[in-house]
Amino acid sequence: MNAEKKTQVRTTSDNVRELIDICQRQNELIFATRKRLFNLEHNFRLSILTVAIVGSVTALMGLAVING
Repeated sequence: MNAEKKTQVRTTSDNVRELIDICQRQNELIFATRKRLFNLEHNFRLSILTVAIVGSVTALMGLAVING
C-alpha cells in the first residue's frame, strides 16, 4: 500500500513537471509569435508609408509637368 502511494506521488510529481515544461514551451512559442507579428505589422506600416510618399511625389511631379 505504501509503495503504491509513493508511485502515485512520484507519478503525479512527474506529471506536474511535464505539464510545467509544456506550458513553458507554449509560452515561448506564444511570445515568439507575438514578436514576429509585431515585426510584420511594423514592416507593413513602413511599406504603406513608403508607398504613400512615392505616390504623393509622383502625383506632384505629374502636376508640375502638366502645369509647366
